[in-house]
Amino acid sequence: MKEMLKRIVLVIFVLLVLTAISGFFYMQKHPIEKSSNQMYLTQPKK
Repeated sequence: MKEMLKRIVLVIFVLLVLTAISGFFYMQKHPIEKSSNQMYLTQPKK
């Protein structure tokens, strides 16, 4: 039972780390200031 809990916690931790790393690299390519403004102003959905 303890081994299973350790494995679940480890998997969740690894997923969080991967999400943080991928989000960090995404923000390097797409800074908030540019993407948030262009998203709404340059691409109006009609």
